[in-house]
Amino acid sequence: MTGRKLRVESDPDEDGEGRTKSGKWREVPLNRYARWALRHLPDPLVAVHKDTVSDWFASDAKRAGIGGSLHRLRHTFCAHMVIAGVPLRRVQILAGHADYATTEKFYAHLTPEGDDGAVAKLRY
Repeated sequence: MTGRKLRVESDPDEDGEGRTKSGKWREVPLNRYARWALRHLPDPLVAVHKDTVSDWFASDAKRAGIGGSLHRLRHTFCAHMVIAGVPLRRVQILAGHADYATTEKFYAHLTPEGDDGAVAKLRY
C-alpha cells in the first residue's frame, strides 16, 4: 500500500495479457475500514491467490447468511457511493470503468435526488 491506496495489478494470462479488461495497474483509495480488513489478511497478501480470497469471501458470506461474491461487493460499493451523492464520474474512476456509459447504465437510477430533485433545482 502506498499511503491510503492499494495498488492493484492484474495477473498476466498465457499470452502475457492482463486478466482484467484493461490489464493496467490501478490505485484504489481505501477508507479506514478497508485498511483494517487488509491488515487482518495473511501477510503478504500478494502470496494469496485471488481465487483463494474469493473463496474466503464466499465462504464467510455464506456463513453470515448473506451470500454474494466479491464482484457483488464491488457493485454494492459503487451503489453506495452513488446513493451517498458521489458524482457518477468519480464512481466511474473508482470502479475502473473505461466507459462512462457503463457507470451511468448501472448506477444513474440510484442518484439521491432523482428526476424530481433535479427539476426542483430550477428557479424559473
